[in-house]
Amino acid sequence: MKKLLLATLALAGTGPALAYTLVGQGYTEPVFLTAPSGDASRLFIVEKGGVIKMQSGGKVTPWLDISAQVNTDSERGLLGLAFDPNYATNGRFYVDYIDKTTLATVVASYTATSQGVDKASARTILTVPQTGGFSNHKAGWIGFSPKDPGQLYIATGDGGSVNDPNNNAQNLSSNLGKLLRITPGTDGGYTVPADNPFVGAAGNDEIWAYGLRNPYRNSFDRTTGDLWIGDVGQGQREEIDFASAASGLGRGANYGWRLREGTIATPGVGGARPPGAVDPIYDYGHTVGQSVIGGYVYRGGADANLEGKYVFGDYVSGSIWALSGGSVTALDSPLNNTSGLSSFGEGGTGALYAIDIHGNIYLLAAAVPEPAPAALLAVGLMAYSLIRRRRA
Repeated sequence: MKKLLLATLALAGTGPALAYTLVGQGYTEPVFLTAPSGDASRLFIVEKGGVIKMQSGGKVTPWLDISAQVNTDSERGLLGLAFDPNYATNGRFYVDYIDKTTLATVVASYTATSQGVDKASARTILTVPQTGGFSNHKAGWIGFSPKDPGQLYIATGDGGSVNDPNNNAQNLSSNLGKLLRITPGTDGGYTVPADNPFVGAAGNDEIWAYGLRNPYRNSFDRTTGDLWIGDVGQGQREEIDFASAASGLGRGANYGWRLREGTIATPGVGGARPPGAVDPIYDYGHTVGQSVIGGYVYRGGADANLEGKYVFGDYVSGSIWALSGGSVTALDSPLNNTSGLSSFGEGGTGALYAIDIHGNIYLLAAAVPEPAPAALLAVGLMAYSLIRRRRA
């Protein structure tokens, strides 16, 4: 077990002053963070190498280690974690990773008890072959909608390389470059919900939406159920896609790739917007950032100015923004002008976190972190000194 240095500070920078609290250090390539709904005492941090660690009360302990099963080359790795909506009673959770032997995307379930995770409980839910042998564009996000709790949504990248050479994203016979929707089985496997858009029509039954390049980080608004997708661009545009719960969460939507990159024709392979294609709700050029990190609609309750706004960022620039009503505001970020913002994460009661691939976890817009007592907080000056040293 390891004690954590915790510090709170308000950073001055490119946007409005915003409090950040350093709540975690020393993780190895962390790529995601989450917690079971309603759990205010623990955080679960996903490391790319195949380990999930639990942080509670200022201490960190290993929770699940599947590193022997995971290929970590380039954008491969252990990439996603989702807790079953009934986790409090069934202990079930799901992971998304790239298999070391087959290089396929695997979504598997495990069961946890008060004694920890039972590795013998592992069940394969779904496998998506990765055609072409490319090591990038694996996406990896998985999640449950509060408005559609029985179905697991799975984001897949187009399989990699430049310009989607196999045209997977627009191919309805491929599960790559898609958002899939399935009903996971309690003993492995899955069934397909009857209302999926391509059931009984041309196209794979699992597909919910398509035309995605690398939807690495996505989220459901925990209040409204609306879906937000951060789709990483190629050479020109980064995009945020949106689907409201009221209008069906983007059922059957085509988000345009490879024909469209953001709101423009993809240079070299693109053209006119496909009939019925859905444009992003927001996109930006590579003078601003070069790898979008999708975030969350803030429901943390600690910052009234952020409440109800969509917070997202960029891996390359380290910038963080808030989107509301078509208007984007730059926020202070602990990673401004520093590559490494690998993900955002949401705690069990809505607190929002920013994750640094170099090992740090920051609580966003709150003075006291959910999983650690206030007595452990150090002075803000110490955190400021730490961040200055990292930037040097």
